[in-house]
Amino acid sequence: MQIGFPLGLQSVLVNISFLIITIIVNQMGLIASASLGVVEKLMGFLMLPALALGSALASLIALNVGAKQYKRAKQTLKYAIMISLAFAIIVTTICEIDGTILTCIFTNNQDVIKNGALYLKTYSIDCLLTSFLFCINGYLNGYERTVFTMVHSLVATFVGRIPLTLLFSKIPNVTLFHMGIAAPLSIMISLIMIFIYFKKTKFDNIKER
Repeated sequence: MQIGFPLGLQSVLVNISFLIITIIVNQMGLIASASLGVVEKLMGFLMLPALALGSALASLIALNVGAKQYKRAKQTLKYAIMISLAFAIIVTTICEIDGTILTCIFTNNQDVIKNGALYLKTYSIDCLLTSFLFCINGYLNGYERTVFTMVHSLVATFVGRIPLTLLFSKIPNVTLFHMGIAAPLSIMISLIMIFIYFKKTKFDNIKER
């Protein structure tokens, strides 16, 4: 319960937050709503390497910690970030150059394709940032720091992403390009919290080998 409950609660609340964001974007019209649906499908796939590596890391880090191989645990984190980041750089580059290459996979509607590509232009930066975030979360979960991973995720979502999405939606002549900025900004909040956590928290019972 102590380790698993925070992760389960985090998953439920983050999914609820995505529903709230969908409601906000739906108010921008049918094209925006359809474009959001297309991009969310794409991002679910494009973030899969980082998500999978983060999940695998939790087990690998726990095994290394159990074996008192703390240095190897850090090396595992480093390699996971490198692999995830390599894929993210390719994906983000494609989205920045011409996101329609990806959005046209899901629809033939030219307006949805163009608006989806516009959304991807800023939202795709999330792929770069989550390469760090998901892997670090897996590292922390391996050390049983699941409460902190829940806290920073919920703060970033409910204090960052949802309010920012709502704020941007109120801007005159707003486009999905502006709406996509909320995602990477909220990830930055998480990364800043993680940085502070690592600076302030010492694993006193751990001695490097």
